[in-house]
Amino acid sequence: MLIERYNAAAGEGTALCGIFSEIHRAWATVDNSFYVWRFDKWDGQCQEYHADEQAICAVGLARAKPGIFVEAIQYILILATPVEVMLVGVCCSASADGTDPYAELSLQPLPEYMISTDGVTMTCITCTDRGQIFLSGRDGHIYELQYTTGSGWRKRCRKVCLTTGLGSLLSRWVLPSAFNFSAVDPIVDMVIDEERNTIYARTEGMKLQLFDLGASGDGPLKKITEEKNLVDPRDAPYGGRRPNASRAARSPKPSIVCISPLSAMESKWLHAVAVLSDGKRLFISTSGGSSSSVGLNSGLQRPSCLKIVATRPSPPLGVGGGLTFGAVSAAGRAQPEDLALKVESAFYSAGALIMSDSSATAMSSLLAVQKDSAAQLSLPSTFATASRSSKALRETVSALPVEGRMLCASDVFPLPDAAFIMQSLYADVECLSAFRKLSEKASVKLWAKGDLPTQHILPRRRMVVFNTMGLMELVFNRPVDILRKLFDGNTLRSQIEEFFNRFGAGEAAAMCLMLAAKLLYTEDSLISNAVSEKAAEAFEDPGLVGMPQLNGTTALSNTRTQAGGFSMGQVVQEAEPLFSGAYEGLCLCSSRLLYPVWELPVMVVRGLIGSNDHGDGVVVCRLSTGAMKVLESKIRSLETFLRSRRNKRRGLYGYVAGLGDSGSILYKTGPTIGAGIHNNGKTPYRIRDMDSADQSASNKKPRSLYTSAELAAMEVRAIECLRRLLRRSGEALVLLQLLCQHNVARLVQTLGNDLRKKLVQLTFHQLVCSEDGDQLAMRLISSLMEYYIGPEGKGTVEDISTKLREGCPSYFNESDYKYYSAVESLEKASMTNNQDERDILAREAFNLLTRIPDSADLSAICKRFENLRFYEAVVRLPLQKAQALDSNADVINGQIDARHHDTITAQRVQCYEIVMNALRTLKGAGRSGAPGPVTALDPASRSKCIKQIIQLSVQWPDTAFHEHLYRTLIELGLDNELLEYGGSDLVAFLQSAGRKHQEEVNPNNNLAL
Repeated sequence: MLIERYNAAAGEGTALCGIFSEIHRAWATVDNSFYVWRFDKWDGQCQEYHADEQAICAVGLARAKPGIFVEAIQYILILATPVEVMLVGVCCSASADGTDPYAELSLQPLPEYMISTDGVTMTCITCTDRGQIFLSGRDGHIYELQYTTGSGWRKRCRKVCLTTGLGSLLSRWVLPSAFNFSAVDPIVDMVIDEERNTIYARTEGMKLQLFDLGASGDGPLKKITEEKNLVDPRDAPYGGRRPNASRAARSPKPSIVCISPLSAMESKWLHAVAVLSDGKRLFISTSGGSSSSVGLNSGLQRPSCLKIVATRPSPPLGVGGGLTFGAVSAAGRAQPEDLALKVESAFYSAGALIMSDSSATAMSSLLAVQKDSAAQLSLPSTFATASRSSKALRETVSALPVEGRMLCASDVFPLPDAAFIMQSLYADVECLSAFRKLSEKASVKLWAKGDLPTQHILPRRRMVVFNTMGLMELVFNRPVDILRKLFDGNTLRSQIEEFFNRFGAGEAAAMCLMLAAKLLYTEDSLISNAVSEKAAEAFEDPGLVGMPQLNGTTALSNTRTQAGGFSMGQVVQEAEPLFSGAYEGLCLCSSRLLYPVWELPVMVVRGLIGSNDHGDGVVVCRLSTGAMKVLESKIRSLETFLRSRRNKRRGLYGYVAGLGDSGSILYKTGPTIGAGIHNNGKTPYRIRDMDSADQSASNKKPRSLYTSAELAAMEVRAIECLRRLLRRSGEALVLLQLLCQHNVARLVQTLGNDLRKKLVQLTFHQLVCSEDGDQLAMRLISSLMEYYIGPEGKGTVEDISTKLREGCPSYFNESDYKYYSAVESLEKASMTNNQDERDILAREAFNLLTRIPDSADLSAICKRFENLRFYEAVVRLPLQKAQALDSNADVINGQIDARHHDTITAQRVQCYEIVMNALRTLKGAGRSGAPGPVTALDPASRSKCIKQIIQLSVQWPDTAFHEHLYRTLIELGLDNELLEYGGSDLVAFLQSAGRKHQEEVNPNNNLAL
């Protein structure tokens, strides 16, 4: 339809095109008609909107400012003609299942939001994330389009010139434009740096202008500088004076085809990159001073200049893409002088550059340039690669022949749900301050970190290109995608080895783990079982990942002099264990999964302006529930894979770990371990201990620090520790998700101020690995259980305990379940008026608690039993716990050291005091005979309960407890009860007490004796 309309105008109409990635639409104009359609779904639907008689000369899209339009209008479409600028409402609606928020789109005319251009033809429109609209005109000025609800005498829409001075303004009013003879250099392109709140403007005469919007982005527009000679014609590559060069051979001055801001993640002191028509790139800084000082203060300094800090030559011609590990590396390749790129248009974003090259006469091509992720150069020596280039920026270049020339390009933004998850994970990580803004555009910047650190969490990068022949989508293969292709076909082992050599054993093993455990992004997770198994086998192949060995084993031999003596002038380096690439890959994979959370707090204070960790704000989880769910799923998948390989005895980890303690290779005496495991009695792991022959040989030469068996055991233990760390981390994320689902802010209110301060300072690392993390987790679980158990409980313990036991058993085990089930029974018993039902519930709670005597909080539990008059539990539970503290009777028999003796004795006395306090409450006395609280029972009932406690206590076979009991009865004046119900050891106790009393009364008589 577009081609038909353009042909109908005999090819002389005004046509524009572009891409709105925010709403996943492409657009085009023909004269006064505007067309918009979905670029990622070819459904054939195309929305059409007609302006008035004038042709459309500029188009833009901005987020709608809140509170001005109806809620359905989410974006504002800006259409500029030579006569007027009009606003059109854009309404997006989601699909029926809610997975696609941009499924339907409608355009809503806003006739009241229209303003005259005052004779200025607009050349381009750009908008900020907060909804500011900037227009550039052919008069060389920048305007801001402001719109409001139009209350009072103010207009709903107005156009404000931001770059004109008073003199220029008066001249425009007094003199018509026909009498203005000054040369006008119109602005043809504007881009906004959302991180630094600056605007770069490119003019038709190749001038580059820099504007500042203020530190917060809402200040008045201020012009900082204008650079006229950014591309200096005196430079040697552009026709400057060069020795032995003819005038005809000089290259013409190139033009700027693209200017793009650089995110802080890409560089702290470089702020923009300009792409020239010959493919050369100029890296620009907007701050004065040295690069080191600029990098330290980039967040505080405002722009002051435009200067070229570094340049990058044009990519080489004649390269091609394909499956040869993505592309050809351009490091160290020199561009022939007689060949030069002819770049017509370019697009740069987050480390990726696309250029449309028309240097070839037959067909134009698209060049995609990216940073090379390989660990080492794989170029032959004929490319004259110097040793310093291995540390410099290396790039890969892919060339794709296409018909037509590129008009514009853009990133394909992730859907809002996925972008929100990325923002939640990485918003608080260093150099990702832009992620705090809720925008799909911000999540694209994460690609600037490179493929290796992000391919486990990000989807494959996609760009959409609009050329003269239509739309095309480019998909960038990551290293893990290339490895998956290698495993998916009948690939030779030499190709797999080449991949491992290029990326390094550790990185390649990490990618094998991603495929084997299926850790890739949801859209890319359709990995066949065959590919997953091949990846697992490669991860465990010692020929690819190596075996653990000693690093620096030649240190001793180097200290020997040629004459056979010993050199005293060198320091002998101790050989250190160097684990295999499989362990390194597991470390890389685990660290990248835990990177967004490990050293950051799990809770933050939000809700009040100016609130901080010590304020009165609302405590919430730092991460969203969706982000924690994605991270937990990947961590659990990795841990499950390791556990399955261990159980199946696959790989070095499973093979050694499967031997167990009795068959530990550290104590195995045979020369080779593991015969009969693989390949009909042969194993790929040559693990040897020192046998008798080795022992005799060791008398002649120094023994190695570790044998191969010991090195293998060390690596397996390290892998097992990592697996347990992953399991614990996954459980911590499950716990945090459950807390978030039950309003963590309300749960935190039950904590004291000190615990609250500790909680908001608690990092994920501490939650997983520290005792403080365990204590805080226990308190939060207790608050969560109170939500279910309390008088206003919203469910049963069974509802939440099942989730806790299955999701985080290390934080909530079977003992915790029994404890809280008992508390639930006690709560029900306290609320019923039926005595029989009350006794049944109390008995159920007592039976549960007798199974976990050392896990219960007896001081609170026994007080509940007291209120129910169930004194059997009040006596038995503390005494069971006291017995558990000294299960072998070491304290009683004196078979324990003094330090532990005092500690355990004090803990046992605390248990005894629970029973004694119950007696004091019934007697109405406090400690040392002081008056205390009196129970509401009548005297007869109190006497009956006291006798029950004494009888139960005497039946317990604990002599130390009996002595404690007898002393308390005497203290409370219960002499008759003591004599009536005292045990068989009462006589011995009274005789011992009498002797002590006599010694205290007549100390002199004892001395005389």
